[in-house]
Amino acid sequence: MHTCSLSEAKSSLGRLADEALNGRPTVIARGGKLLILRAYDPPTPDEFDALIDEGIASDHFPLTAAFWEGVRVRGRKLARKLAVK
Repeated sequence: MHTCSLSEAKSSLGRLADEALNGRPTVIARGGKLLILRAYDPPTPDEFDALIDEGIASDHFPLTAAFWEGVRVRGRKLARKLAVK
C-alpha cells in the first residue's frame, strides 16, 4: 500500500485512482489523520443510499439538497448496474 501526503496525492490523483481501481489503495496523510483512496463497489442501491445519508449528516462544506439528490440518483443507477453483473 502506497502512502503519500495530500499535496502529493493532488498532483497524482489520476494515477492514484487508476492504482486504486487495480487493487492498490493509497493512504493519504493530512494534518495527522489518515484517509484511504481505494475502489468501492456498492453491493446494493440501498447500501449506497445509507452512505449518502451518512455523508449528508457528516460535518462538511454545505451542499444543497439538489446536489445530494443528484449524487443519490447517479449512485443508485451505478449500484443497480453493478448489481446486475
